[in-house]
Amino acid sequence: MKALALYGKGDLRLEERPVPHPGPNQLVVKIDYVGICGTDVEFYGGHYPPFIQLPMVLGHENSGTVVEVGEGVTDFKVGDRILCGPPSACAEGCPLCKENKTNICINGFPNTAGIGGPDGGYCEYFLIRDVAHTMLIKVPEGVDLKDAVLFDVVCVALHGIRQSKFQIGDDVVVSGTGSVGLSAIQFLKAAGARRIIALGTSDEKEPLIREYGADYFINSKTCPDVAAEVMKILDSPVGAPIVYECAGNPASFNTCVSCVRPGGQIMVIGTINQPFEITPGQFSIHEPEFKFTFVYTREEVEMYLDMLGRGKVKFPGMVTGVVSLEDAVPKYIGAPSRRGHLKVLIDPSL
Repeated sequence: MKALALYGKGDLRLEERPVPHPGPNQLVVKIDYVGICGTDVEFYGGHYPPFIQLPMVLGHENSGTVVEVGEGVTDFKVGDRILCGPPSACAEGCPLCKENKTNICINGFPNTAGIGGPDGGYCEYFLIRDVAHTMLIKVPEGVDLKDAVLFDVVCVALHGIRQSKFQIGDDVVVSGTGSVGLSAIQFLKAAGARRIIALGTSDEKEPLIREYGADYFINSKTCPDVAAEVMKILDSPVGAPIVYECAGNPASFNTCVSCVRPGGQIMVIGTINQPFEITPGQFSIHEPEFKFTFVYTREEVEMYLDMLGRGKVKFPGMVTGVVSLEDAVPKYIGAPSRRGHLKVLIDPSL
């Protein structure tokens, strides 16, 4: 079978490998779609954690069809369409997993296939090495796997909103209009937000942002005073009660601080990897609450699939490209620019 393995910075190789077969408590999935994550792009650029085990097949956003099950596997059968996510709970039984907070499991990240060492889904056939401790979720009939595989970005937004103090009728600001930001807008619309103000950097994307549910769009790159514009829209001398940071960069974070009302909440959903300076004394007098969230739980993926199947949410235009394993690096991962793309998927059958 074909597989795309990372050997080091800028070294992602297409290889021929044997088709895996499951041992006890394992199963094999024929990959239908695997999402290319920003983490994969960062790994390709040499920015990967010290616990990574190279060479490693990337790909942690996986959807596919079960083709073989090993001894002891009773919850899945050949033909099941499933999503393959991060660990569902660690085998070590850490304190967080015992509290059902598997998204912040202390052992989870290093044990996530395609991130920490076990091979991921950038391949034709994906071996699930530990069925009992992997987030495997059946995809309901009628739900397209191309939509289902968006769970890794969509549920990041869903988790962040569920962890926030949002209530029906709240005015909200969403900073960042990539896949996570658009997902947040869609869920906030479905949840009954009064006015949704989206902050982005591309006027060309405004029609799509409004289609997702934003009532207002501000180009934070060209607007001279974003906070003043937010207050003008809200017809209030203070900002929004809740601001969601979904862009994952320092500029967006600082803009969010300026847009939240005194006593309001800033939800940091985006992953900010760059160090930057902040001066707490400039905003601490307003007592804002900062809350950081990370990924999602099994329950939230199941919520997403159910809402998707019932037509309560939809994500038009989210998938902006489908490439083969051969074309993944030259056309996207290693391309000089990925501008204009939201979510690109790999289809190993191409």
